[in-house]
Amino acid sequence: MVQHLINNKYLIRFLAIAWTILIFVGCSLPGRDIPAVNVFDHFDKLVHFTFFFAFAVLWLLVFLAPNWANFNRSIIIIILLSFIYGFGLEYYQINFVPGRAWDVWDGVADGVGGIVGALFYKVVIAKQRMSNL
Repeated sequence: MVQHLINNKYLIRFLAIAWTILIFVGCSLPGRDIPAVNVFDHFDKLVHFTFFFAFAVLWLLVFLAPNWANFNRSIIIIILLSFIYGFGLEYYQINFVPGRAWDVWDGVADGVGGIVGALFYKVVIAKQRMSNL
C-alpha cells in the first residue's frame, strides 16, 4: 500500500507542493501567534529539521519518480534548495513577519534536515525502489 502511494506521481507532487506551502504559512505566522512549546531546549530546531527532512524526501520522490538518470544531481539540488529555502524564509521573517527574528540556527536546522532527508531517500527509499524495478 505504501509503495502504491509513493508511486502515485500526482499525489506525491500535490503533497510536496502542499508541504512547501505549509512551511511558508508556518513561517509567516506572527511571533505572538506561535504557542510556546517547551518540551526541551531548542525544540524549534527539531521542528525545522523535521519539516525540511520531509521537504527533501517529498521533492526527491517527485524528481526521481520518472527516472534515475540524474540521481546524484537531484540529491544535491534538493539539499541546496533546503538551505536556500530555509535561509530565505529566515530573511523573509526578519523583514516581513511581525515578532519574528533571524535565527541562523533555524536555517542550519532546515539545511541539515534536507541533508538527512536526502540521505534517508538515498539509503532507504531509492534502494527499495530500485529493487522493485
